[in-house]
Amino acid sequence: MSHEHDSRPNVDQIFGLEREILRALCASPHLTGDRRTLLRPLASHVWRDPEHRVVYEALLRTLTRDPGALRSELPATATRMGFPDVEWSEYFERCDISQIAEVQSRIRALAAASAQLPFRP
Repeated sequence: MSHEHDSRPNVDQIFGLEREILRALCASPHLTGDRRTLLRPLASHVWRDPEHRVVYEALLRTLTRDPGALRSELPATATRMGFPDVEWSEYFERCDISQIAEVQSRIRALAAASAQLPFRP
C-alpha cells in the first residue's frame, strides 16, 4: 500500500491507534458490555490497514460478550466474510488499555490523526 502523499509518522500513529483500539476491544474482559458503544464512533473511520477493517467488521458481526467465546467466534466470522488469514493472536495479546475512558480517548486521538491525512477509500 503506497502512502506517498501521507505523512509517514502520522500513518504509523494511525496504524498503532487502530491496532491498540482493536486489541482492547478483542482482549479486555472489562469492555465486553461496552463493545457496541465503543464500535459506534468507528463506523465512519477510514481504516488505513485492511486487516484492521476486517477485525472491526468481525467485531460488529459478533454478538457474544464472553471473551473466551470471542476468541473462537471472531476468526470464524472473518472466515465467513472471506478473510481467513487474519493474524488473530495479535488482537488477543495483553492490552495496556482496558477501561472505557481509555479506549474512548484513543478513538478521539485516532479521529484527530485521521483528519490530518487525505481521504483514502
